[in-house]
Amino acid sequence: MLAALLNEIARQDGTSEPVVPLALFFTGNHDPASIGCNLDPHPGVPRFASVLGSIRAQPCVHDVLVGIDEVLGPDEWPFSGHVYVITTASVSEVAAWAADLRPETPSRGWWSPDRPPAIEVPPGHQVVTLWWD
Repeated sequence: MLAALLNEIARQDGTSEPVVPLALFFTGNHDPASIGCNLDPHPGVPRFASVLGSIRAQPCVHDVLVGIDEVLGPDEWPFSGHVYVITTASVSEVAAWAADLRPETPSRGWWSPDRPPAIEVPPGHQVVTLWWD
């Protein structure tokens, strides 16, 4: 699955932040340094996948996408310090759903406003960013 993930990141044009679906980022991922690496104790990659998957399953959530901060090497899982929740829910609701992952204070909007991902946000939805420092 790492090869598919790296191919998808490379396929994106480079003018915007690369983002990938949860399944692509988490399938085959066993690297705790790939997300939430500052957490001690780290909840584990399977817990990240589970919690973010349950957020994705909320009826008011359109999607949850993983923002890619850094591609390290051909044999290493890319690093993400944040995910995007596209939802009609409030920032505080999203924060409550993600509490087990101990993100920093969630914020509204894109992680990097000068290089937002090339995805559309449906009318009536907002972007809530969950991030780990």
